Amino acid sequence: METTESSSSGTEIPRSAEELVRRAVVEPGRIEEIRRDPIPALQKLAQAVVKDIPQTRPLDTDVLLFRIVVGSLGAVSVSSVLGVILLAALTKGIPETLTALGAAAIGCLGGLLAPSPVSRR
Repeated sequence: METTESSSSGTEIPRSAEELVRRAVVEPGRIEEIRRDPIPALQKLAQAVVKDIPQTRPLDTDVLLFRIVVGSLGAVSVSSVLGVILLAALTKGIPETLTALGAAAIGCLGGLLAPSPVSRR
């Protein structure tokens, strides 16, 4: 029984439902425990499976998605800066929306590209 699926980075991601069934069948005495009192036994097994399966975020596993997000935010940042420069050179008023978009995009890029204090990779 297959208990993993491939991600775009080539690593195997375990699937919790299939892992639960595998453990119920493979671990000695687990079937008898489930037969005696199914609901608490399955709840206990489900908690153990969920705890053991690594929790991943899409940005950690999907490299293409990460590149698209970073590229889009970079494009918004650059176009906002160039727009502000162009409008300032033409002595036009600079809309607050343009400034807000640029600042938000730069802030998002900083949040995405800064290392997580939890992982410390």
